[in-house]
Amino acid sequence: DRLVGYPGRFHAWDVRHPGWLYNSNVTCELSMVLTGAAFFHKYYMYLYTYWMYQDIRTYVSEHMNCEDVAMNFLIAHITRKPPIKVTTKWVFPCQGCSEKLSDREEHFKERHFCINLFTEVYGYTPLLYTQTRADSVLFKTKLPRDVNTCYESV
Repeated sequence: DRLVGYPGRFHAWDVRHPGWLYNSNVTCELSMVLTGAAFFHKYYMYLYTYWMYQDIRTYVSEHMNCEDVAMNFLIAHITRKPPIKVTTKWVFPCQGCSEKLSDREEHFKERHFCINLFTEVYGYTPLLYTQTRADSVLFKTKLPRDVNTCYESV
């Protein structure tokens, strides 16, 4: 019943400029999984197409951005559960892509805007934080030098 995939991302409250921020920093905590390398039940595609708020679908279509954020909002709203990250990978490589959306200067501003718009439309932020990751125990997580472990009790 969840969105499962990678890479993980999270939302964070900006105390200086009250509002939600989209964050792609390497961290143990996440509240979203990008849909480029994710899977979910096909019923969520039906809900996205026929049940999701029209304001959100229109924004995504017009800006060609934030469809993954919209899907995370939808699934979290329906299930009241966070996504599950798989693998130790932090990025999704796009073979043969000449440029990435995330390389554009305005990319993060657009994603900040999406989270705040979707929060306004839903009336709350359904995204939930988690540290859950499902992968083989043979993988080792590569963390920044200042972070020792994601899981203190393991």
